[in-house]
Amino acid sequence: MIFFDGAARREGARVVKPRSFQVGDLVLAIRRPIITTHHTGNKFTSKWGGPYVVQEVYTNGAYKLIDNDGVRIGPINGKFLKCFYA
Repeated sequence: MIFFDGAARREGARVVKPRSFQVGDLVLAIRRPIITTHHTGNKFTSKWGGPYVVQEVYTNGAYKLIDNDGVRIGPINGKFLKCFYA
């Protein structure tokens, strides 16, 4: 059992890639409600919003974003972002 657990952990570490974004990158941010007991919509609505442009990168893994209208969003943790491919 210990052997399997270690092998699964190594496999998971290999699959999960750390994300890092640079200033100017296009990203999508997850839409999450402030109150987590309410849903954001039905199961067919997208849970990602954007695209946003990374405006500032913090050392703790947070990012400040800006949308197309110039509205600033953030700071938001990098684990709630994913790369946007145009």
